[in-house]
Amino acid sequence: MNLNYEYIAAHLSDYIQNENFFDTFDIRDIKRIMKYSRLTVDEYVTLLKQSSSTVNAKELYISTRKANVTIQNFEEVVSILNFVKKYMKFHIFDGIIDFINENDKHMRDSKEEIKQPQTEIKTLQNQIQNSAKETTVTRTNEDHNYSSEFLTKISSLKETNDFDRVYQFFEELSSQGNREIISKACEEGLWKKTTDYGKNVLHIASEKGNLNLVKSLIECGCDKETKNQNEYTPLISASENGHLEVVEYLISVGADKDAKNKFGYTPLISASKNGHLEVVKYLISVDADKETKNKDGSTPLIKASQYGHLEVVKYLISVDADKEAKDVNGSTPLIFASINGHLEVVKYLISVDADKEAKDKFGYTPLIFASQKGHLEVVKYLISVDADKEAKNKFGYTPLISASKNGHLEVVKYLISVDADKEAKDNFGSTPLFSASENGHLEVVKYLISVDADKEAKDVNGSTPLIFASINGHLEVVKYLISVDADKEAKDKFGYTPLIKASEYGHLEVVKYLISVGADKETKNKDGSTPLIYASQYGHLEVVKYLISVGADKETKNKDGSTPLIYASQKGHLEVVKYLISVDADKEAKDKFGYTPLIFASQKGHLEVVKYLISVDADKEAKNKFGYTPLIKASEYGHLEVVKYLISIGANKEAKNNNGKTALDVATGSVKKYFLDDKTE
Repeated sequence: MNLNYEYIAAHLSDYIQNENFFDTFDIRDIKRIMKYSRLTVDEYVTLLKQSSSTVNAKELYISTRKANVTIQNFEEVVSILNFVKKYMKFHIFDGIIDFINENDKHMRDSKEEIKQPQTEIKTLQNQIQNSAKETTVTRTNEDHNYSSEFLTKISSLKETNDFDRVYQFFEELSSQGNREIISKACEEGLWKKTTDYGKNVLHIASEKGNLNLVKSLIECGCDKETKNQNEYTPLISASENGHLEVVEYLISVGADKDAKNKFGYTPLISASKNGHLEVVKYLISVDADKETKNKDGSTPLIKASQYGHLEVVKYLISVDADKEAKDVNGSTPLIFASINGHLEVVKYLISVDADKEAKDKFGYTPLIFASQKGHLEVVKYLISVDADKEAKNKFGYTPLISASKNGHLEVVKYLISVDADKEAKDNFGSTPLFSASENGHLEVVKYLISVDADKEAKDVNGSTPLIFASINGHLEVVKYLISVDADKEAKDKFGYTPLIKASEYGHLEVVKYLISVGADKETKNKDGSTPLIYASQYGHLEVVKYLISVGADKETKNKDGSTPLIYASQKGHLEVVKYLISVDADKEAKDKFGYTPLIFASQKGHLEVVKYLISVDADKEAKNKFGYTPLIKASEYGHLEVVKYLISIGANKEAKNNNGKTALDVATGSVKKYFLDDKTE
């Protein structure tokens, strides 16, 4: 299905409120949606918080880095940097945050120095405004001979971009009954002046409920169907803001009662979303379409249910609105009411026989959603009317799994109390305990253990709750599981133990704790890789240091023959390379194909690692089993700066591999040009 990314971005607030943005879209789509987003700092931070149980830091960065966030001040800069640091693991921001805080202090000091001139300017502005208010709008005669004063003002306002001045001018004319001047201003097109969002004078008058001005503009010939950049008509704006008299007037002069904005909202959908009951009743009375849908597929009843407007829901049901209508994701009014915890709406919809087992296209029922969101009273009510407590969505999540995954302890307790299956598994084999452990919900973990949940349950990959708690760095959960005798040497089907996973993901405190309770520091997975190999491969310097400090084998090899130093060099982790060399790791170690740390660093283009290895006398002419030297490999992969450096320290340009090829023979791109230019010279 092709998604309308611009439309979704414009409605991000709905997804943020429903806490389902990261559940609804994949990383690729989120990345595209962010390009069209317009978020406040609070909205962006809320999105980051909601992502924590769904995507990892790298995915979060990739998917949200193009978000458009409006930042108003230094405090918001610091706030957003703090949360980006927290959820994307960008600790490089620490120094930036300190710098901004210090400069903010200097700016506040500077503001004190200019306070007096600002006060004087404000006084002058007030004098100007008071002077303007004293100007009265007059008619010079019955034949529309407009005073030069107003003609001049109209001409002046036509040239300005200050919409507020234009709107104030129309407001004053309307309040004083100067219809002729309004008519002239409209003839001159002044009413078409817009805000930054494309709203003209009629839009704003309708939005604010200024009936007198709306009438004046319409009677002077302004277009009652005029649209702003989001295609709102005056009637949609008035309905959205609950201005019944304006709505009635616009309908009386023939405004389109079923007009849609860019997002598919009609006047009735807008009024229903915002709970304006009298507007809803009036629009229905003039035959507005009660089953109309916006681009999300939401009807007026869906929106009223989503936002908890009980009286609007009751009224729409009373006029036979479809209680089983579905949006584009298959969500019904009852599903939306359950998602958002609107208990009274849920009760009412059930009372009129709404389907309590309805599923959206992802298989979520009202009970699964209520459990996921932690709405205990809704959960209790749905269970009381026999909602299926073992229902599964298309991912296999039951209500109990969903509540456990999201840390809703009271919901978990209640579901267990009504005999929900504590060993239910989702499609990935995760139980409630597994899900709680994976996401770091300690109190839920404790409770599930207290009711004898299986602490050694395994998912489809053979991972246990302890393995996943270790993967995600949830130290307190790890400690608790160990305290109840969870197997610290448990292996998944690939041979990963909790310690290997904690080392791979760089969770130092978890590594320390597991070592302290006797976890095997030399344990190997099916590839033969140890905790130290993984910590080195992923550049986790402090974990590397700690493992070395407790005697981990720095020359251990996996099945490919790679050592920690070979991996660190291959991946370009300079500080890890330096540390391993400092504790006498073998700089000439070879894997089963004869690759040394220097050959790998050269092949991958890690110039600083290459320089460092050369500085500690690594063999610049070392060859692998295929006869490739560091220079030949760097040349083959097009790493010009590495090639230049190796040549500068005397690497043999004429060395040949087993096929008789030199660095020039295998060179690509800019490296080939470099060699040819060198020969020409």
